[in-house]
Amino acid sequence: MWLPTPVYKALPTLYAVIGVTFILGVLYIGVDAQMGPTYLAVGLVSILASITVRTWRNRHRSKAEETRQDESQES
Repeated sequence: MWLPTPVYKALPTLYAVIGVTFILGVLYIGVDAQMGPTYLAVGLVSILASITVRTWRNRHRSKAEETRQDESQES
């Protein structure tokens, strides 16, 4: 599945915003509420997903940059 570039670039930020929203929701309704632990879990998973996607993208970009530099030095 291919996403439009603006959507693809915004996904980690969207994940972080969703995570923060769920965590703030837990603070609003209280951790002892019926769905409190679920909201907290979804919030934490969303924030971890944001960090993971950013890390993967940065690693991929640095590897691609190294490859480009190696190719330009060989020429």
